[in-house]
Amino acid sequence: MQTKTLAIAVIKKGNQVLMRKKPEGSKPYKETWYLFGCEFAPEDDQKEALKKYLSNQIGITVEVTQEFGSAEETKEDYDGETKQFVYLNMLCAYISGEPRVPEGTERVEWVEIEKLREYDIVPPSVELFKKLGYLK
Repeated sequence: MQTKTLAIAVIKKGNQVLMRKKPEGSKPYKETWYLFGCEFAPEDDQKEALKKYLSNQIGITVEVTQEFGSAEETKEDYDGETKQFVYLNMLCAYISGEPRVPEGTERVEWVEIEKLREYDIVPPSVELFKKLGYLK
């Protein structure tokens, strides 16, 4: 089974977290909210790859303030194949820029941490928010 490793960003601005919504019909979790993240090459520095992705694709500048573990899940990928996903979790401080809606995303929104429970969030992001104490 193929493994994909992604750097995942919890982007904070004050008491808000930047989230994006999957478009209708997208796999594997349809029409749910999730965090930003990017795949990177083994030789890449994952912090720098994440910062570059967020700058180029989303239009924002962040600083990685903390790395806090990883998570794994097996799921169907966009191409229909089942893969093992490894998520390297990073807390990021928002520096500047107006977030753009990237391709494959319905919308982007700053969400108040205390309102996260009102959103239908993908399971890996829910677990991450629980680790951070944002959800119970």
